[in-house]
Amino acid sequence: MNSLTRDTLEDWLADHGIRCYLCQDCDGLHLSDTEENLGVLESRLLLEEGLVIISTELSVRPSAVLPLHGSMQLINFDNPLVKVGLSLYDDDVPRLVISGALPTTGLEASYFIQYLEQILSATRVVLEHATQMDVLLLDDLDLDAPDGDALH
Repeated sequence: MNSLTRDTLEDWLADHGIRCYLCQDCDGLHLSDTEENLGVLESRLLLEEGLVIISTELSVRPSAVLPLHGSMQLINFDNPLVKVGLSLYDDDVPRLVISGALPTTGLEASYFIQYLEQILSATRVVLEHATQMDVLLLDDLDLDAPDGDALH
């Protein structure tokens, strides 16, 4: 069997009506429908050596990192199909990363689509949970100072 290519993945997605586009920055296939959700920075498929990696990143309010970190074990326990973690960099907004990986050996379209749908369903559950926890940075207004009396 020939090795899996990004073009093959793109064809499988198109055949099943899953909208995507090729990102020039990361060479990944970005999942348009998932990226349209409030709080989602990017959602993509990356083809790495022997793996298809499905990754969605949510923007997190800096002030919510600690409470979210405290809930990570429970979030991962409740969502066994995906791995959920925090990504923290000094020069960027904190991100909640939701990912899954699938070996490419012998991978066929029907199994890939079934797995992708399960990962995206689990991703929606985590997104809903994060929204209920009020930890997402939903727009630029969240970066402004809070309303109320400031001491300085």
